[in-house]
Amino acid sequence: MVNKFVQAFNQYHPIVNTLLLGTMILAIGSSISILYFPLYLVKEQHFDPVKIALILGIGSLAATFSGFIAGVVSDFIGRRKVMLGSLYVSSFIFFGFMLSKQVYFLILMMLLQGISTSFFAPASKALVADLTAVDRRMRVFSIRYTINNIGYAIGPSIGAYLWLKETIDPFLVTGCLYGGYSLLLHVLLNKYGIKQIEGEQLKESQTIKGAFRVIKYDKILFFFVLGGLVSTTVHGQWSVTMQQYLNEHFMNGTLLYTSVLTVNSVCVILFQYPISRWAERFKPLTIVVAGSFLFSIGMGGFAFSTGWFTMILFMVIFTIGETMVIPAEYMMIDHITPDRLRGMYYGAQNLTGIGNFFGPLVGGYLLLHFGGSVMFLGFALLGIISIFFFWRGQIIQDHKSMNKRTNNIVL
Repeated sequence: MVNKFVQAFNQYHPIVNTLLLGTMILAIGSSISILYFPLYLVKEQHFDPVKIALILGIGSLAATFSGFIAGVVSDFIGRRKVMLGSLYVSSFIFFGFMLSKQVYFLILMMLLQGISTSFFAPASKALVADLTAVDRRMRVFSIRYTINNIGYAIGPSIGAYLWLKETIDPFLVTGCLYGGYSLLLHVLLNKYGIKQIEGEQLKESQTIKGAFRVIKYDKILFFFVLGGLVSTTVHGQWSVTMQQYLNEHFMNGTLLYTSVLTVNSVCVILFQYPISRWAERFKPLTIVVAGSFLFSIGMGGFAFSTGWFTMILFMVIFTIGETMVIPAEYMMIDHITPDRLRGMYYGAQNLTGIGNFFGPLVGGYLLLHFGGSVMFLGFALLGIISIFFFWRGQIIQDHKSMNKRTNNIVL
């Protein structure tokens, strides 16, 4: 098993392997600090769920919209500089979290972190594509996805220990991980003479204006993006409000939260490949509907769970839904994307990330004013509502395809 793993990595460029390793390092770093940050804000700062949602959600909102200008900046100064610069900036941002815990300062830090993340991701993906043969890219991106989840399976245990023991600031550890990896990647890029990152050029740039333009004129895309936004509201940042709920309603809530996080990541690792193979036999809409129902079952189950076993059981169900819905959403939009407008359609698809902001905000409001059961049932209802938008878009697409076939027959 280990030999096969080593052989798989030997197929790729050393820089690609470094980026894959970095994916795990950055995931561990993030899960050590950010995933447990709501616990600190509740216990030490006594912030309410809505204020916590604003602090944690603002980074996701910034990442969504700054992603549109990342390409422009990359074209202007080069993807290599953007990739390394964003890593170094992220490192300093995590150190910055140690300076003050005032709410406006924390919002500023999360805002900068979201922007920095949005700049790093596309540049690193472009470099992987540059250094990997076309027929191996799908495999390496699949490995990257798995390694990312391995990082999120490892990190929570370390994070729980650091936050509970309070001996070392978790943000110091995360900053060191980011800084150390930044230096390693910088040295290796120089060693292997990689001065620029080309990436695949899209025929249309990803701009906010272009994204809203295609949504305005393509009703199918409009409903798919709306469905994706609502779905992301359910699954995008569930950990923010989950941690607050568990810590308040369960004995050893922090340890249960750690267990739930680990179960989520491990299940993604175990189920992602077999479910993706199984899902190939069905239409993407069928998978989205099934996965969304599992989202709702999982969220509804959380509302009535009173012990560890049921919380973990419904997290397994929720995670299976996650592994089904996320790739199927991308497939539905990819099927309707014209080659000449691919950049605009990808940009429109990125708008589903707004759900990462609304999720904590909606959850925080419901948790604060109505309690955890209503919050989870509200998310379960949103999971069902998202199905309607995907279904509506598919109906329009089917009618459009039928009209095309009819016109061809008449001609």
